[in-house]
Amino acid sequence: MSKPTIAIIGYGEFSKLMIRILQPYGDFVVNSRQEILKTQGLSFKPVDLATALSQNIIIPSMPAQFLEEFFTKNKQLVNPNALVVDVCSVKVKPTEVLLRVLPKTTQILATHPLFGPSSTLGGLSGQKIMLYPARIPKARYKRLKTFLVGELKLQVIEVSPKEHDQVMAYAQGLSHYIGRAMQLMDIPRSQLSTKAYNDLLDMKQVQGSDSWALFESIMFENPYALEINKKFKQTLHQLDRQLGIK
Repeated sequence: MSKPTIAIIGYGEFSKLMIRILQPYGDFVVNSRQEILKTQGLSFKPVDLATALSQNIIIPSMPAQFLEEFFTKNKQLVNPNALVVDVCSVKVKPTEVLLRVLPKTTQILATHPLFGPSSTLGGLSGQKIMLYPARIPKARYKRLKTFLVGELKLQVIEVSPKEHDQVMAYAQGLSHYIGRAMQLMDIPRSQLSTKAYNDLLDMKQVQGSDSWALFESIMFENPYALEINKKFKQTLHQLDRQLGIK
């Protein structure tokens, strides 16, 4: 059986990770606004946007805030029978945008891989991925879920976009905000570090090294994130008052 051709729009670090993971199962074409000078040992073909969007499987690998403008501008190029796999870190807005903007015949699978290049250095097995069948036949959805679990050994979590974003407002919104704060403070390593402090150092390295566009996406595109951020800051002020810190 021939391998499917998978188009990725964007060539960031997560795009490279997807190609690295899925190379045995598909042939890749990549479209990027930036000229691709080095493939870093990855197997794919750089193509123009029209070619990428004509494929049967399309993965837009871009922050959520750019999704609506991109597909509104280029929807005439999209293969009307394609499967579009959303991998954004937030889910409510991207799912709504894709359902509204793309042709009704286009299949849509909402996902959030809860891992990245740093967290998969020890392997992919056991890593988590969120799934939601936004608009996809049940049989195909079941096959894809079986592949993720059986072949890639991922832990699949099936939740709605709303439930996902409510949880991620804490799990991602807080961790990325604190990680960025630790990066700005430039907290130092020390031989006296405790396990809890090492966790902060890990947040500084992992969350602090993600792109600013992704950070903005996590904070502004999740409809629940700013509310949790506000609660976090209010709690810090409350803690200062309890300590008598002015």
